[in-house]
Amino acid sequence: MAEPYGYFNRLLRVNLSERAVSTFELPPAYCRQYVGGKGLGGRLLLDHRLHEREPLAPDNELIMLVGPLTGSLAPGVGKVSFYSRSPLTGGYLDSTCGGRLAHQFKSCGYDGLVITGRSDRPVYLRITDGGVHIEDAADLWGKGCYDTERALRRQYGHEPAVACIGPAGEQLVKFASVHADFYHQAGRGGMGALFGSRNLKAMVVQGGTQVPFFRPREMVTEQFRLIRENRADQKVGFRIRYGTLSTLDLTQRLGCTVARNFTDGMTDRYDGDLNRDFIRRSFVTRNLACYACPVPCGKASRFEHQGEVHRLGGPEYEAMSLIGSNLDVPARDLLYLNWLCDDLGMDTVSSGVTLSLATEAVERGHLAAGEFGFELKWGGTAEFARALRAIAFREGAGDWLAEGSKRFAELAGLDPGTAIHVKGMELPGYDPRGTIGYALAFAVADRGGCHRRARPIYKEQNDDACRFAYEGKGALVRQLEDERAFYHSLIVCDFVPSVYPTKVAEYAAMLNLATGWDFDETEARLVGERALNQNRLFNLRCGFGRADDTLPGRFFKESLPRGRSAGRVLEPDKFQRMLSDYYQARGWDENGVPTSEKLRELGIEGEVTA
Repeated sequence: MAEPYGYFNRLLRVNLSERAVSTFELPPAYCRQYVGGKGLGGRLLLDHRLHEREPLAPDNELIMLVGPLTGSLAPGVGKVSFYSRSPLTGGYLDSTCGGRLAHQFKSCGYDGLVITGRSDRPVYLRITDGGVHIEDAADLWGKGCYDTERALRRQYGHEPAVACIGPAGEQLVKFASVHADFYHQAGRGGMGALFGSRNLKAMVVQGGTQVPFFRPREMVTEQFRLIRENRADQKVGFRIRYGTLSTLDLTQRLGCTVARNFTDGMTDRYDGDLNRDFIRRSFVTRNLACYACPVPCGKASRFEHQGEVHRLGGPEYEAMSLIGSNLDVPARDLLYLNWLCDDLGMDTVSSGVTLSLATEAVERGHLAAGEFGFELKWGGTAEFARALRAIAFREGAGDWLAEGSKRFAELAGLDPGTAIHVKGMELPGYDPRGTIGYALAFAVADRGGCHRRARPIYKEQNDDACRFAYEGKGALVRQLEDERAFYHSLIVCDFVPSVYPTKVAEYAAMLNLATGWDFDETEARLVGERALNQNRLFNLRCGFGRADDTLPGRFFKESLPRGRSAGRVLEPDKFQRMLSDYYQARGWDENGVPTSEKLRELGIEGEVTA
């Protein structure tokens, strides 16, 4: 059977235990029904019954997917996504990465990669359109991500995409990341630990196969039209100039900045050096773009630390918030701690939140200052750096911290309400007491505490009555989640649809040029809704339920002390009603279980059960 346009309909399977490489095809209906990325990833997790596997066991598959627009010039499609059962949460996980990995992998002639088994020694994968090789990585084991990539590029040159893990992944830190092309990370949920659990250090990927698009010339014409017509757009220019550095302007203005383990909604460092203009003026050397993206929103920065010059992809807002304002460190130290996380191979969000929990516990006398072997205190950059290394190598108290904030609070006997997570995943850089929409979006996010499922704050930011309202948020979050789940199935970057006038309808039209389909906006949104219902079913099978769709106790009991969100706490009764409204908008029952009618409507009745 000939492959459908936009796809090769061929997935690569690598069994590291047996050192076996094979390929397999998807059922013919899967391409249109699930599109790719999030939709297909969630489908494969259910089909392969990964809820029955322990996250770090060799039989828990690690899945990497690209989308039907990957390899084209469509704005924002230079992303690859990984899927599995998370070692941090025990539930559904996707983690997305930019750079060149997506394009190079699809150019090898595959739509996805499934890794299973465990090598008996460290290895890396070398993938080309001419074959797959499992290479020895003994000389790379123990190296940081930067040195690992440099070593591989000395051998293979600068054209391939390179993805690798650092010591944190090797030591199975529950929030270890995958590092790609020097400046990009699949950060959240522990994907690096999944690599490490298989003794898989890296992948080197280079292809040259042309993707079979249906109307390639029309695609290029349309994509260049979009780029040309929007080059001078003010929002596009602002995004290129600042990337995500300007998000702290928004949270500071609204009083929902993250500071000192979510005990304050403002940071005193904002007016000094922790702001977009100071960082851009002092450290940023150039803009960075993922493959073929017309919005180079990434920032390459250069800084010195103790006489050594370092280069960093960033900082992005989440590091600026969860490491910078949250740990109360100045901008230069933020860059160093961000760089250290990247080199060790750890998610900056989970790292920052877990460290802030430990620092607060020391400050309040719940843990002895000397118990860690380092003196944790707000603004204590040198001690935070020691702590990050201890986490990455699981040394001393770092072994507990490497489990993430939820488990660390349990091990250390801390108040669970001060461990800032949802379903085990640490929250990103928006205090939910200052944005009710995000309070709901965090609580119901399929991979745990996450801001990428829906971004309701941008609907709330100019109207405080809306921002603090509970009514209507269920329907709003459902709508935004469906839209983003379609983008994440394509796979499209979050940022481009927010600054380009390229929305669901336009991306559906590009999908038609790629595949020859007749997709419309309604069908596109159904793809997103189907993906989210699948992921709900997967999480239910993993043991999650309504009781897990909540936020830490701090947000219901402790008010913010200052700023435009001062005095605010989440109201439990209203929160529960809002959650029920969300379930109703989704067609789920009061326990958050998709009804048989909803599953039948989405065409997944009979395939899976909760």
